Amino acid sequence: MNAPAQVAATAACDYTQPAVHPDLGSEVCVHLHPEGVPLFIEPISERLKTDFTAFKAWFVGHEQALEKLLHQFAALRLRGFPVNGSEDFAQMMAHYPSADMGYTGGGTPRAALAGKVFEATRFPKNIRLPLHQEMSYLKHWPLKVGFYCHQPSEVGGATDIGLISRLESLLEPSFLERIRRHGLIYKRNFRDKYVESDDQLHPDLVSLHRPWQEAFFTEVRAEAQAACEKMGLEWRWLDDGSLETRYRSSGFVNHPVLGTRHMFNQANTMNTIDSGVNSINWPAYTKRYTNRPKPTECTFGDDTPMTHDEVMMYRQAGHKATVIVPWQKGEVMLIDNILVLHGRSPYEGERNIQVQLFGSGSHG
Repeated sequence: MNAPAQVAATAACDYTQPAVHPDLGSEVCVHLHPEGVPLFIEPISERLKTDFTAFKAWFVGHEQALEKLLHQFAALRLRGFPVNGSEDFAQMMAHYPSADMGYTGGGTPRAALAGKVFEATRFPKNIRLPLHQEMSYLKHWPLKVGFYCHQPSEVGGATDIGLISRLESLLEPSFLERIRRHGLIYKRNFRDKYVESDDQLHPDLVSLHRPWQEAFFTEVRAEAQAACEKMGLEWRWLDDGSLETRYRSSGFVNHPVLGTRHMFNQANTMNTIDSGVNSINWPAYTKRYTNRPKPTECTFGDDTPMTHDEVMMYRQAGHKATVIVPWQKGEVMLIDNILVLHGRSPYEGERNIQVQLFGSGSHG
């Protein structure tokens, strides 16, 4: 695949083999992963392989075509382009509208790197992060998520993805109907770092149970309260200094462009269970949270808790829907946050994946 002559060009193509796409020009080719997601886009011309300025101009110039492909294929994987660092990642995406909510109230710790670029979720390497839709447990959430691989891990560490249509087809219809009928309630607890510091928690629980000072980017209670109210969260302070929030969601949303209605929630990740290999340190979790507020919990909208079997069914369906593509250095992936879920494979060694959030959707 070193020259245009080696790439088939056809408008009516299923892209199972590398081909030039008529809307993207002759300098790139596309091909679809055998499991239907993602759609890979790779450079043919030398200038798009080596010249970041040329690549950025091509990327910005084909924004509408790429947007159509994103809605059609749900996830785009740009491989082989000259993206070399956080600044490049920020610059190439600078024309995309920011997600208004930022990462205030986000579920896991992550640091800002450059402009709108954040580090990926900080979570123990040995744990598999189940498929989920970014910030779907909040009133406002990003429409798109961009990922950049600065350094792939030695083993594992893929940003797993899966089509929401595939997941919905694997879940029990009665479970989906209960969510449609009742919606969901997310209950979260944020510890006070001055009452319970990281050193006082088991290391495997630090990322799971965030301090409110970190989650809401403030040391002032009144500012944390104001942030909760702006985000549509009910809140209250507990005697141990922790902040408890509650948010009711329909659990489904309409796609703003396609008009299709899809499940949109994190009921699987917000309910912590012992799901076997590569799951949370269950002995440490039960020791810490038996008879104490849990970091996260998701119930049906009538306040009925989800059973272990229901959460396990959700996670097993997610596992079946998962597509794992190892990262290559310099790759960028853009996903539609409604049509595709994402997670993370366990890994060994160092890993540096970076994230940007784009556009703003709302549960209403």
